[in-house]
Amino acid sequence: MNWLCRVALAPAFTVLVLAGASAAPDYIEANPKELTQAYGEEVANRAFSDELTEARTTIIKGSIVPAHECPAEPEFVLRDLYPFSADPTDIIWLERYEVDCKEKLRRAILMLLKDGEITAVPMAPGATLADPNLQIDAGNFVKTAAMTKSAEPCNESTIIDTEVVQKPPQGGGMWKERWSVLACDKVYDLNVLFTPADDGGTNIAVTSD
Repeated sequence: MNWLCRVALAPAFTVLVLAGASAAPDYIEANPKELTQAYGEEVANRAFSDELTEARTTIIKGSIVPAHECPAEPEFVLRDLYPFSADPTDIIWLERYEVDCKEKLRRAILMLLKDGEITAVPMAPGATLADPNLQIDAGNFVKTAAMTKSAEPCNESTIIDTEVVQKPPQGGGMWKERWSVLACDKVYDLNVLFTPADDGGTNIAVTSD
């Protein structure tokens, strides 16, 4: 089965709105240099404070399913944090986490600062190379594909992992990933092919083995 579509920007996922700031928590091991250079010390201080801990914890815990074999309160580390913005006027950064379960889990959260408030948006788990905008479109495709493959009527699915199967060549180009989707109590592993288009967009093809 194949799905092919041209990428379009679209909002998705549940978000959490936050305010306030405090001292830096121990779970942050990322370096603030890139964020400080991009957005200044005030933004970096908020990102590296305890202000966002509750939202981060809620999103990470909400991404875990029983198959991950995690403790009730899993520990996590913020490994990397860097700016991501399609518009110079935006203040957006991406955070990548490692979660301590039976096997190490990788999670990502997108943070958006607007009008003094920071909004936390969960991104696809795992090691996907897709940028946040591309993840939204690919996520919609793979979740629909998984529900379609289910033998039982199914209207609920969750992306639980991503991994890179074939890296893009040096200088850019096509790459292949495997996205695992939990749909109605069954995990479906789907291949996702990302192919840069001549007009600057990216084509997405989803196939099953």
